[in-house]
Amino acid sequence: MAAETVRVEIGFLGGGATSAQLGDAALKALRKAVEKGDGGLVELEAEGGTLCVRADQVSFLRIAQREARVGF
Repeated sequence: MAAETVRVEIGFLGGGATSAQLGDAALKALRKAVEKGDGGLVELEAEGGTLCVRADQVSFLRIAQREARVGF
């Protein structure tokens, strides 16, 4: 079974934003780095490749709610 991912939009100081599908571990690492705000580079494994973000340049995170799914 594929790992669960969530869509995240990352907004940057000075404008601009990007979005990515992140797994739980990557999302936790990003949130922790942004809360810490030390300016470190965070490498995130996302669908389609690696995303590198400077945590001190993030102005907002928009995290989509997970949809309820019915499956068999």
